[in-house]
Amino acid sequence: MKKKKVMILIVFLIIGVIFLFSDFSLASNNSDLFNDILKETNSRTVECGITASFITDENGEKVCNDILKKMGYFDTRYKSMLKNEKIYCIEFGKNNVNGYIETMKYENHNIITINLLEKSNSNLLSNMKSDVQKCIGGKNITIKYFQYLKAQVCNNNIDAINKEVLKILRNHGASNINTVALKNGYSTTAYTGIYNAIQINGKLMDFNYAVCKYQSGNYIILGTPEILTTY
Repeated sequence: MKKKKVMILIVFLIIGVIFLFSDFSLASNNSDLFNDILKETNSRTVECGITASFITDENGEKVCNDILKKMGYFDTRYKSMLKNEKIYCIEFGKNNVNGYIETMKYENHNIITINLLEKSNSNLLSNMKSDVQKCIGGKNITIKYFQYLKAQVCNNNIDAINKEVLKILRNHGASNINTVALKNGYSTTAYTGIYNAIQINGKLMDFNYAVCKYQSGNYIILGTPEILTTY
């Protein structure tokens, strides 16, 4: 009888441990990948950006101007403006934010693109996405979001930083991980299942990061589904 009680106790302990690690794993996978990388690599954000794109059948120029008004950039001094039969694009800037909004004709539709880049020492991506979504409004459309963040790393060891980020990706269940050596560091693509994905050589990818060494220091650059800026 005593042995039976001990066996029951052991079984309950094993089940408890399984649930404990399962909860931990779920929490890890559901946590924010960008913030996890910043935290684990002890990196400081220097700039972040977001691009939103959607298709509409409405007047593209009117849609752009309405969004600019809601964003508070309609009355600012534009850096440049381009307008012709196929495209309407306004480049603007205010305080620490630079960006552009454009509409391009595609068949019988208009493709609207909003791009914002903000100098900041905090990860503002979530707030930026929320603000853009509110300005676009409750239109019955599908919006694709692309994110970008650049952060400075205290560690001088590029190899160690890259290995640390790879470990974080694996902990998030990423697949299709592919790393390429650069002259000044590494560039890695992966599929996390979190962001808008694209297909490269028959494989899905939705996340791209680069660890680079410059004269001004070492940096991590994060992008979804890929980094669109030069590095």
